[in-house]
Amino acid sequence: MAASSPSPNWPKRIGWLVLIWAASVLSLGVVALVFRFLMNLVGLTA
Repeated sequence: MAASSPSPNWPKRIGWLVLIWAASVLSLGVVALVFRFLMNLVGLTA
């Protein structure tokens, strides 16, 4: 009996990869904005 392996669903996998990447970039941007706000609050301006 040969077990048929399911074909990988590449578009779905690539979609998840792009979604996770975009979420990490967005969260890093939010953290950077919070740090910038806090630095401006204490008088450290760029």
